[in-house]
Amino acid sequence: MTRYVVMAGDRWVTAIYGPGKGIGVTSNREDASSWPNYERAVVAARAAADCTNSPVAVHSVEEPSYRKS
Repeated sequence: MTRYVVMAGDRWVTAIYGPGKGIGVTSNREDASSWPNYERAVVAARAAADCTNSPVAVHSVEEPSYRKS
């Protein structure tokens, strides 16, 4: 299943706490949060850019589906 992660500078975003309230970041890709669609990831990327003043990027990743069939 394709999901989207956000990178701010050289760090991966782990959390967005709300407008003006900050973000969490990590250096490990495995610890990054992911968003279910590109549009939500872009909203997160904008928040990360506002908090960090760093270049941001949205990357697509393949993650397993954890839903039972």
